[in-house]
Amino acid sequence: MTLSSYLQGNNQSKDFIDMIQVIVDQIKPIKTEFLGGDKKAGTYNLYGEEQIKLDKRANEILLTAFKSSGLVKQAGSEEEADVIHMESTRGHFGVTIDPLDGSSLIPTNLAVGIIVSIYENGEIMSGLSNIKSAFYILLGPLTLMVFADQSGVSQFVLNDEGVFDLVKEDMKLSEDGKLYSPGGLYTKWTEKHKQLIKSYEEAGLKLRYSGSFVPDFHQILTYGGIFSYPALIEKPEGKLRVLFEVGPMSFIAEAAGGAASDGVKRTLEIVPNKVDHRTPVYIGSKNLVSEAIEKLK
Repeated sequence: MTLSSYLQGNNQSKDFIDMIQVIVDQIKPIKTEFLGGDKKAGTYNLYGEEQIKLDKRANEILLTAFKSSGLVKQAGSEEEADVIHMESTRGHFGVTIDPLDGSSLIPTNLAVGIIVSIYENGEIMSGLSNIKSAFYILLGPLTLMVFADQSGVSQFVLNDEGVFDLVKEDMKLSEDGKLYSPGGLYTKWTEKHKQLIKSYEEAGLKLRYSGSFVPDFHQILTYGGIFSYPALIEKPEGKLRVLFEVGPMSFIAEAAGGAASDGVKRTLEIVPNKVDHRTPVYIGSKNLVSEAIEKLK
């Protein structure tokens, strides 16, 4: 079954299916940009990070496609400082993107990804509870899409014709897990977080961390476990962005029967107060996330 057929079977609207296809159609031109290398663009994103040309090009490719589609009311990108209001007569979706998560890993040929969330009400600042669907595209040995909506989570693989075929349906996160994926520098962790990570080591969980959220989370989804990027001593708000990373991944985790928390509450309860709103995150198998919340008190 193709992605398009799957979405039709889930009673998604034509506009929604077209919106997903607009993004899918940009995978090939984005991957083509990989051949140009990872040179710096000489510009900086909202967070003071020097933009790699690949980040900037992926961002341009996707935003241009959104504008041309006439389907998008608002867009937000990790590479842009403000919400982008699209001039469209019929656009009603709000879309957020991390256009190329983990792009600094491309020179080493490690997997990277694209992260997307879609708001049916068109208002991307209205709160993570208004996400209608979310998905990521994992650019590795295979090009995979993990798609979540109200019906659950499914995985697709891109075939030789450039079409996504369904390979796994109704994916579920195990309640426990085998892996832990800890972000941030050890020296910057709080003592409670250090003790939490130590407990994983003592329990025999295996460490898997590449520095790219998409492949790291995909391992957690596949095998069970927990990904964390905590509050840091000098940065209690954490590093990951609510709109572009934490929101969509939390939606996927919960749709798969897992959990996502900032250490106190569900991350999907967050209403961002600015585009670069950040939060700590503990995401993955339900029991491990619950255990983390208890140990962080």
